Amino acid sequence: MKEEFKIIRDAFHEAGVEIHTAEYSITPYSLNTKLSFKFSNLIELLEFLGLNESQTDPKAEAVRATFAKEGLDPNNFFYVNFYKPKVAEL
Repeated sequence: MKEEFKIIRDAFHEAGVEIHTAEYSITPYSLNTKLSFKFSNLIELLEFLGLNESQTDPKAEAVRATFAKEGLDPNNFFYVNFYKPKVAEL
């Protein structure tokens, strides 16, 4: 595990958020929250999320689609702003 990933995992633990259930936005800027992190490129983010760049995994495809939608360059840095999943009210 990369040392940077350990820091991120520790922040999730402290916030009481499960990484695999967290929702997130990908932006060119930080929202300055405890769960806002800078990634160097798309490959690094996919690695953190446990996804393989060459996979046709729907989750990896959704991440790639977000880059296209937001007009972000997957080869440059960006921020991922994680947050607790929203619970629908009945």
